[in-house]
Amino acid sequence: MNIKTIPRSEFDRLQPLHSALESLMGEQVEWFSNRSGNVLGTVAKGEGVAGWNYAILKRDKKGDPHVRKVMGNLFSLDDARVDVLLSMEGIEKVDCRQYICIES
Repeated sequence: MNIKTIPRSEFDRLQPLHSALESLMGEQVEWFSNRSGNVLGTVAKGEGVAGWNYAILKRDKKGDPHVRKVMGNLFSLDDARVDVLLSMEGIEKVDCRQYICIES
């Protein structure tokens, strides 16, 4: 798996949309990145029983991050974590099919 857990400070450094994401999703509790930092993910705790959410950001050709996927209403942190990691892997694989990917 090419996705790793990163600290909040690294996530904040890699993307400028942090405050907007947190206001939409709830309190972020975990952060993820692929090796190149082009695909970022975060898991947040919102309100209610099924209050776990996540967002995935992907950098464009200029290097600016854009929201690629948002998912909500997951029942647990574990569910959200598994889903965000699988989705990030899928996004990375699709992008590798469209472009030449170089493992670092």
